[in-house]
Amino acid sequence: MRLSVIGVLSLLWIVGSFAMNSKQVSLQVNCSEPQGCFGLLGKALAAVPAGSTISIGPGVFYERPLVIDKSLVLQGAGADLTNIRMVEPRSAITVRSAELVEVVIASLAIAVPFVWDERRVGTGVVWVQQSDKTQTIVIEDSKIISFSGVFINSRKGSLVIRRSRFQNISSGVDIRTRGEITVAVEDTSLGGPFLYADPLGLSQLVISSAISFMADDSPARAFISLKNNTMDFWHMGLSAASAGHEGWSKAEFLMVGNTITYNKIGVFLVGDTDADLRENIISNNDNGIALFLPPCSPIRPYDVTAFRGKIQGRGNVITDNKKGDLCPPDYPWPPGFRK
Repeated sequence: MRLSVIGVLSLLWIVGSFAMNSKQVSLQVNCSEPQGCFGLLGKALAAVPAGSTISIGPGVFYERPLVIDKSLVLQGAGADLTNIRMVEPRSAITVRSAELVEVVIASLAIAVPFVWDERRVGTGVVWVQQSDKTQTIVIEDSKIISFSGVFINSRKGSLVIRRSRFQNISSGVDIRTRGEITVAVEDTSLGGPFLYADPLGLSQLVISSAISFMADDSPARAFISLKNNTMDFWHMGLSAASAGHEGWSKAEFLMVGNTITYNKIGVFLVGDTDADLRENIISNNDNGIALFLPPCSPIRPYDVTAFRGKIQGRGNVITDNKKGDLCPPDYPWPPGFRK
């Protein structure tokens, strides 16, 4: 079943038709107004049953925060053609469900206005899991311009981001978990707040990271794969903190072929975090790789947040970092990490 939406009147007619047919549908949403259309996607999300595909044509779609609580595909016409713009600095798309869901967001751009108000922080995509049922989120061939790119607070499932572009102030991908999560980010450009002129100094008000992982005193395990990405102009390219008591939370990173440049710190590892780095370029940062250990950080070595993970890898280029390539310099870095 394929339906077309052009304007609000057509959409209202389609909503009525769903009462007679609960099968999966393919719904086409178009905007023919040169100045953009308002509220079409929110109505489309409410109209379709689980498992449907909403195809969004070229144009500008002004929306209030959108909530997805079922499996579906949001398919744009291209990140330079389909533009979803929030009319307020809230989360653009929130995936929130207690059911098993699979959500795909593809080939579109999301833009969220920014104001400096901690109660009104704009995020491109938020995933909040409300049960232990496995959920999957895929973001591909898309662009997210917002205060924070993607924020996940999950218990069980996977997030996949590929061939996308992020331009954010606080974080590109912010990962929190209370269970077991798998994250893969591939062929994606993550540009931070130092990329552009900032006369008001807003970029100094937050500690920003291209990829941020945080787990504290909760039973958490994360497997995170980062391949062929660029991470530049952040406070930290990768910030990984598995900082609970020993054996309570664990993060494992595989980093292959990434370019991490022009950050304050290229890679920053805290707590029980294992990292396998292969063929990455980590250069022209203030610091290349830093562990949460003295003298890099003013803590005691036995603190629960102190780095106690494992580092391995090969073929990395770690050079020309202003304050040092590796910290602590006397840490037993594996072969291939030193020049």
